[in-house]
Amino acid sequence: MKRVFTVTCLVLIVALLAVASVPGFAAPKYAWKLASVLPDTHPVHQSLVFFAGKVAEKSKGAVKITLYPAGQLGGENDYLQAVKLGSIELAKVSSGPLGQFSPSMQAVSLPFIWRDLEHQHKVLNGKIGARLMADLEKNGFKGLAFLDAGFRNITAQKPIKTPADLKGLKIRVMQSKPLMDSINALGAAAVPMSQNEVYVALQQKVIDGWENNEPTVLSFNMQEVCKYFSYTRHTSIPDFMVMSKKVYDSVPANIKKALRDAAREMVPYHNKLWADMIDDTVKQLKAKGMIFNEVNDIREFQALAKPVYQEYESVVGRDLIEAIANAK
Repeated sequence: MKRVFTVTCLVLIVALLAVASVPGFAAPKYAWKLASVLPDTHPVHQSLVFFAGKVAEKSKGAVKITLYPAGQLGGENDYLQAVKLGSIELAKVSSGPLGQFSPSMQAVSLPFIWRDLEHQHKVLNGKIGARLMADLEKNGFKGLAFLDAGFRNITAQKPIKTPADLKGLKIRVMQSKPLMDSINALGAAAVPMSQNEVYVALQQKVIDGWENNEPTVLSFNMQEVCKYFSYTRHTSIPDFMVMSKKVYDSVPANIKKALRDAAREMVPYHNKLWADMIDDTVKQLKAKGMIFNEVNDIREFQALAKPVYQEYESVVGRDLIEAIANAK
């Protein structure tokens, strides 16, 4: 954790130096908030620091973005309501909750739709990703970037090796209907809950487990209350940098360009950071007592999830689902 904190500090220092070196640097004209539920020890926070520094640099100091990590401004649903209104200008959220505002975004949360992260990058950085962002704009949001968030797996009080091991377990999920439907289809009982409530809910056995990626488990110290990490890889729901369209539309073209350019540069920075730290994160979790296991046969889980696709064909469109699944 010390190493992650140190790297975060270095990224912040570099960003500040970059801003300070811009000729004609003046007091900011725009002071914006960027909200995230993740703590400042989480690797994703480094990407947000990078983005804020790049926006300041590219806007020549006209924009100052202040980060509010660790759920200081609420949960992701709170952010999205506030971003739509313009009272929070920017937020890093999971793509999952955006589906309640823009139905097509629910496609990225469908179970087993992604073969790997390379497949996801190709889809989201191409025409399909542009279509999803365009749909969001119709609903009050300006999409800036899709960001890696790894594959989601089940963390519970016992190892999950077959769907039968999930039967009857209460598993926390984010506020994403496709994700809730997926977990229910696998035999568990999905319990939507804000991230900042999960640790205590596990500690008090209100829930039996949750599903997420390795860095988030470590950042929230979930290994203290959930011993087993089972590689179900049931979905990969990318993170998303979202901005209030109301605010975005109110600024001049040079500020819009600074935002877009900063977001474009953040994506490879973030995705490399994510890839580089997974192995180290697993080592840290193992040292803290977490036990990792593969499932016996992933095809058993995939078979149970098939009805979810049929349900969402009428919501997101069969053409979109097939375009994602068949992308090469």
